[in-house]
Amino acid sequence: MNLRVEQRALAQSDQDDVVVLGPSPADPTFSATSTEGAYKILGVRPGLTISVFDMVIGADFVGRFATEPCVAIDFLFEASGQGWLLGSDAEQRLSSIPYRPGRIYIMAAPQGSIGLYDVPIGTRFKGMDIRVDIGLWQKLGAGDLLSSLDEHHALHMASGNGTWVGVLPVPPDLLAVARALFDSAMVESDDLAFEARALDIINASIAAMRRTQPAQTIPPRDRRLLQRARDLLIEELARPWTLDELAREVGLTQKRLKSGFKSMYGFAVYAFLQEQRLLEAHRVIESGEMNVTQAAIAVGYSNPSHFSQLFLRRFGMQPSRLLAARPA
Repeated sequence: MNLRVEQRALAQSDQDDVVVLGPSPADPTFSATSTEGAYKILGVRPGLTISVFDMVIGADFVGRFATEPCVAIDFLFEASGQGWLLGSDAEQRLSSIPYRPGRIYIMAAPQGSIGLYDVPIGTRFKGMDIRVDIGLWQKLGAGDLLSSLDEHHALHMASGNGTWVGVLPVPPDLLAVARALFDSAMVESDDLAFEARALDIINASIAAMRRTQPAQTIPPRDRRLLQRARDLLIEELARPWTLDELAREVGLTQKRLKSGFKSMYGFAVYAFLQEQRLLEAHRVIESGEMNVTQAAIAVGYSNPSHFSQLFLRRFGMQPSRLLAARPA
């Protein structure tokens, strides 16, 4: 294994040892593969650990994970594969969770959780995992949220055996904080600044969970189909979707699709699609993966001028300016 592993407590954390709340590279699955890259676990304060990782996955990266009681907030900058929540017998697969870049995954596991993961060989898996134990989560004033997280919540992706998983796209301002946190962890910069950024991200995640109210009036079957519609839009951003096409794809009438989607996600279907397209375009331009024209086409805009106007309206700058500001 060529994975460089580091574990340390921040200077101000008052900890001698870091308590790992979630998956650890000490797990035999890591050591049994040819995974390359870096994995760091940082103890921020008692009850709060952050893992940052940038790995190229070796062979057979399939296994089980277990977590102590906590809330986990995950950013995936690059990812592929999927995970599953397991039932109490540790065998039954309850819910599938696809790993995709450009999202925040929030897992609430007040009693701990077990699951499976499967990441394809050769995948670059880059991101960060923030774990807050239940005691600290309650001290942060968010304990009441745990009782409201169920399959009716608009962020819901998967749940079972006492664990809830929600997903939301990463707003550009929060993505900038997450990248700064990731970079500072990798180069060991100011520990106080690192802790401040971590608390900013936790606070923003709590706010997002509070803003999105459960959609109690939507039947369970429709909620599942609406979640599928949301996932299809995100997975195929460049596709020239029509309401009729999307409705037929998921098995809803146009009327139920339109009203249910707005109720669950706070966006009309086309407004949601435009938001996701622009967020993805922002990501690939800022990262240097594509130029402006390539990004526009990749997310479904054949007219770069129209794309630039939408981008300016959303982010307050032309995409060309974002490209020029990217470090060489």
